[in-house]
Amino acid sequence: MSRTIPNKLYNIRGQVEGRSYRMISFFHKHPSEISEDGWSLFEQAESKFIVDKLSLSIMAECQCEFLSREIDSESSEPAIVSVKMDILEALDSIKK
Repeated sequence: MSRTIPNKLYNIRGQVEGRSYRMISFFHKHPSEISEDGWSLFEQAESKFIVDKLSLSIMAECQCEFLSREIDSESSEPAIVSVKMDILEALDSIKK
Protein backbone atom coordinates (compact mmCIF):
# COMPACT_ATOMS: atom_id res chain seq x y z
CA MET A 1 0.00 0.00 0.00
CA SER A 2 1.30 3.44 -0.94
CA ARG A 3 0.52 6.86 0.55
CA THR A 4 1.73 10.30 -0.33
CA ILE A 5 1.88 12.78 2.54
CA PRO A 6 2.51 16.50 2.00
CA ASN A 7 5.54 18.09 3.62
CA LYS A 8 4.42 21.15 5.60
CA LEU A 9 7.97 22.54 5.58
CA TYR A 10 8.70 22.28 1.86
CA ASN A 11 9.69 25.96 1.66
CA ILE A 12 11.85 26.13 4.81
CA ARG A 13 15.52 25.30 5.36
CA GLY A 14 17.09 24.69 8.75
CA GLN A 15 20.56 25.75 9.82
CA VAL A 16 22.84 23.29 11.63
CA GLU A 17 26.46 24.24 12.25
CA GLY A 18 26.47 26.80 9.44
CA ARG A 19 24.93 24.50 6.83
CA SER A 20 21.42 24.75 5.41
CA TYR A 21 19.29 21.58 5.21
CA ARG A 22 15.89 20.81 3.74
CA MET A 23 13.27 20.12 6.39
CA ILE A 24 10.46 17.55 6.52
CA SER A 25 7.42 17.49 8.78
CA PHE A 26 3.98 16.03 8.22
CA PHE A 27 2.60 17.81 11.31
CA HIS A 28 4.28 21.20 11.85
CA LYS A 29 4.06 24.32 9.66
CA HIS A 30 7.04 26.01 11.29
CA PRO A 31 10.15 24.59 13.03
CA SER A 32 9.47 26.68 16.15
CA GLU A 33 6.31 24.65 16.88
CA ILE A 34 8.42 21.97 18.58
CA SER A 35 11.60 22.04 20.64
CA GLU A 36 15.06 21.77 19.14
CA ASP A 37 15.48 18.22 20.48
CA GLY A 38 12.32 17.18 18.60
CA TRP A 39 14.32 17.18 15.36
CA SER A 40 16.76 14.65 13.86
CA LEU A 41 19.34 14.93 11.12
CA PHE A 42 18.43 12.18 8.65
CA GLU A 43 20.74 10.85 5.91
CA GLN A 44 19.64 9.14 2.72
CA ALA A 45 22.36 8.28 0.23
CA GLU A 46 24.42 11.47 -0.04
CA SER A 47 21.63 13.81 1.11
CA LYS A 48 20.87 15.06 4.60
CA PHE A 49 17.55 16.40 5.88
CA ILE A 50 16.17 17.70 9.15
CA VAL A 51 13.05 15.71 10.08
CA ASP A 52 10.85 15.99 13.15
CA LYS A 53 10.97 12.80 15.19
CA LEU A 54 7.26 11.98 14.80
CA SER A 55 7.43 12.19 11.00
CA LEU A 56 10.68 10.22 11.07
CA SER A 57 9.03 7.43 13.09
CA ILE A 58 6.35 7.11 10.42
CA MET A 59 8.92 7.15 7.63
CA ALA A 60 10.96 4.45 9.39
CA GLU A 61 8.22 1.90 8.69
CA CYS A 62 8.25 2.64 4.97
CA GLN A 63 10.28 2.82 1.83
CA CYS A 64 10.23 6.54 1.07
CA GLU A 65 10.51 8.54 -2.12
CA PHE A 66 10.88 12.32 -1.81
CA LEU A 67 8.79 14.18 -4.37
CA SER A 68 9.65 17.63 -5.71
CA ARG A 69 8.18 20.18 -8.11
CA GLU A 70 8.97 20.29 -11.82
CA ILE A 71 10.12 23.89 -11.41
CA ASP A 72 12.90 22.66 -9.06
CA SER A 73 14.13 19.92 -11.41
CA GLU A 74 17.44 21.68 -12.15
CA SER A 75 18.25 22.22 -8.45
CA SER A 76 20.78 20.00 -6.70
CA GLU A 77 18.58 20.15 -3.57
CA PRO A 78 14.98 20.58 -4.77
CA ALA A 79 12.23 21.39 -2.29
CA ILE A 80 10.57 18.22 -0.94
CA VAL A 81 6.87 18.90 -1.37
CA SER A 82 5.67 15.45 -0.31
CA VAL A 83 6.86 11.98 0.62
CA LYS A 84 5.55 8.87 -1.11
CA MET A 85 5.68 5.94 1.29
CA ASP A 86 5.27 2.22 0.66
CA ILE A 87 4.74 0.28 3.87
CA LEU A 88 7.58 -2.24 4.31
CA GLU A 89 5.28 -5.05 5.56
CA ALA A 90 3.24 -4.79 2.35
CA LEU A 91 6.44 -4.98 0.29
CA ASP A 92 7.58 -8.08 2.19
CA SER A 93 4.29 -9.91 1.55
CA ILE A 94 4.44 -9.08 -2.18
CA LYS A 95 7.93 -10.58 -2.45
CA LYS A 96 6.80 -13.91 -0.95
